[in-house]
Amino acid sequence: MLTKIRRATQRDHDAICLLAEEINVQHHAHSPHVFAAPPGIERDAEFWRTAIDDTEGMLLLSMIDHRVVGLLRAKILLPSETSFLRTRQVCHVGTVVVTASMQGQGIGKQLLDAIEQWAKMMAAEEIRLEVFEANDKAIGFYDAAGFGVQSRIMTKTLLTS
Repeated sequence: MLTKIRRATQRDHDAICLLAEEINVQHHAHSPHVFAAPPGIERDAEFWRTAIDDTEGMLLLSMIDHRVVGLLRAKILLPSETSFLRTRQVCHVGTVVVTASMQGQGIGKQLLDAIEQWAKMMAAEEIRLEVFEANDKAIGFYDAAGFGVQSRIMTKTLLTS
């Protein structure tokens, strides 16, 4: 399904918060020890307001008939100053979400393609994202989009609530 991809504006704020709540519910259900329970869209309203205005990042929306059906938030990371790492620009994808009723129709791929073009314009050499190890659906999606494992983030829980 072909959708219109465009940059988010503050007029989109409420629709973005509603869509982001879908991923919040999924994340919390999957990993409640990591993600806070979603109390509703109010908690993250300021986060999304700031993301929309971020001049160093990009918040793309996928639109069908003036309705937000997907979003992707990305930012160009500053080159590392670590002496043993090669200095390069990296585009970090922080959030990708497609409304549940529209998943599997190519919307996420269109968003990734659009952010890849933006990343190239910004002279990024790589796009990087994180996905939970048990999220097989997302891992399959990213594999099909050409992403591969570069490193692994490992954790050890010390305190339980």
